[in-house]
This record gives sequence, structure tokens and C-alpha cells, in this order.
Amino acid sequence: MVKKIAFFLFSPLVAMADTVTVNDGSVLLGSILGISDGNLTIQTEFAGKIKIPYHKVSAIKSDDEISLRLDDNRTFDGIIENSEDNLLKIAGNDEEFSFSEIRHLWNANSTDPLIFAAQQSALALQMKWKHSLGFNLTGASGNSESFGLGIRLDSSYGNKIRAYDMYFSYLNSTKEDITIVDETTFGLDYDSRFFERLSWYAKTDLENDRLEEVDLRATAALGLKYSWIEEQNYKASLRGGAAFRFEELDSDSVKSLQEPALDLGLEYSHKLKKFLFVESDASYIPSINDFSDFLFRKDTALMIALSEKQDWKLRSGLAGTYNSTPVPGKEEMDLKYYIRMIYEFD
Repeated sequence: MVKKIAFFLFSPLVAMADTVTVNDGSVLLGSILGISDGNLTIQTEFAGKIKIPYHKVSAIKSDDEISLRLDDNRTFDGIIENSEDNLLKIAGNDEEFSFSEIRHLWNANSTDPLIFAAQQSALALQMKWKHSLGFNLTGASGNSESFGLGIRLDSSYGNKIRAYDMYFSYLNSTKEDITIVDETTFGLDYDSRFFERLSWYAKTDLENDRLEEVDLRATAALGLKYSWIEEQNYKASLRGGAAFRFEELDSDSVKSLQEPALDLGLEYSHKLKKFLFVESDASYIPSINDFSDFLFRKDTALMIALSEKQDWKLRSGLAGTYNSTPVPGKEEMDLKYYIRMIYEFD
């Protein structure tokens, strides 16, 4: 059965009067935004933007002047007359074009898609600042069982080729007026891409943890990162490099540590829904002299965007550190679960 959809056909409120007819006879009224990547996009009053594969379009008609570019890069300007049999004709031009020949179509008052793409590429190369500020409600098990509060600041400066990242985090928890968690971490990370998916990185992480009796735990690493998956909703990368570990301990029973190591890591992010994300970052840092002496860190979290701009987010996660050679009397595993309210800004 042939369906026809006509929206505000006789209403004086109609401001958009372009028409698109699809193969089953349905008619859409609105404003034609363009044809690109094999899809025609029309802005409608009832459903916003609708994309239709061009092979499902039988006819279009415009009231405003349009521009179109064919596959052979010829361009034409004018008003689209009523088209039939999947052919399009511009007023004042005797030539007809099939939809499959059209590379781009856009409103004559809008920016040429090729120029727009070049502008977007230039914008992607601009170095920009991004920041996020988070406040934590945390819990812990292992060397302590407690709840506490914390703060985390992240800043990045970069573009799609290179980036500088910095973070600062402070966690504190008390139990019966006794401080049982007092942990400060700070890190710097530099990433520079030299092939499509390959980049080199340099990073350092500093940590002070009174509970573990660590005055300073420092790790510096240099290596390569491979962007294994780069899709719109899913990204994953692997890294590997040489590292150096340094630990200054507040304990007479254990000597301070200074030794070469490896830095191996996995990062991934997955956009499950428009406002729902999963992120995970895992690091394995074994000593080159003794692979049974290692650090393993992992932070996995679920994030929910709380606003349309996605500048406010709620992050709930589990972060853990496994130290195969802890200070005597301390546990190897430290787990922290947290809920963090995050505000992102430029």
C-alpha cells in the first residue's frame, strides 16, 4: 500500500517547502540540507533531520536555490524543478542528472561541503585546552575499609596529532577521627602521532601514599602507542615501552627501590548510548631484573552524561593497584570504588 506523508501542507505556518518523494510514494516536506556520502538529508518540522539513502529517493523539488557537484567535479546552481524517474533537473539547464551522479548537494547560501571539510580539518589541528574537575565519594578495601572524599583535576592541551595531559588527584578518608587514607597522585603524559595509528609517548606518574608507607613512588616511561580501534563509538589502544621505577619508603625494614622496568598498557572507551560511556585504563609495570616484582593498575568506570551539552557527568568506577612486593604488614591489593561528579570545560 502506498503511503503518503504530508506535513503542514496547507498551513500558513509552513516556512520550509522543499519536497522529497521516496520510492514507496511517501512525501516529506521540509528543507533539503544536502546530499553527501550517498544520503539525502532533509530538515522536517515533525522529526528533525532525516537521512534517506539516495537510491530510495524518486524525486525532489526545491523552492530555494541549490548547488550541486557531480562525480566529475562539475558544479551547477539553481532551483530544482520537479524530477521524475530518479532524474533531477535544474531550472534553466537542459541537462538531467541521476542521483547516483551527485557527489554533493547543498543550499546555495550554505558552505560548500569541500570547503567545510577543509575548515574542519584545520580546526582539528588547532591546539586547544580542555579541563575537567571532579569530586569523589570513595570507598576502600584491602589496607583499609572506609569511605572518604577526594578531588581530581584533569587538563589536556592538544589536537588530533599531539597532546599534553596532566592530572592531579587527592583522596582522604578518616575513621573515628583517625586518618586512614591519605593519597596524592600527579601525572604528565605526552603523545605525538607520526603515522595514522602509531604514536610515541612519554609519561610520568608520582604517588604519595601514607597508608602504604610510600613517601614517593615514581614511574617514568617512554615508548610506542598503537591505536588499535578508532571508531566513532569505540576506541582502543595498546602501548609498550621502557620505564624506570623509583620508590622512597617510610620504612626501615625495606630498602628504597630504583630499577629499570617495562611499561605495558591498554586503554579503551565505548559509547554505549548517547549519554552512556564505559572507560578503562590498565597498566602493567614489571621489573626487568625480576618479572615477579611488578605493579598492576586498573581503573574501569561507567559514565553518565547529565546534561545535553555533556559538560556534567557522573562517573562510577573501581580503581585498583596490585603491588607484588608491598611493605611488610601491608596487603598486595588496594581497591577503591568511587562515585565522581565531573564538570568539563574549555
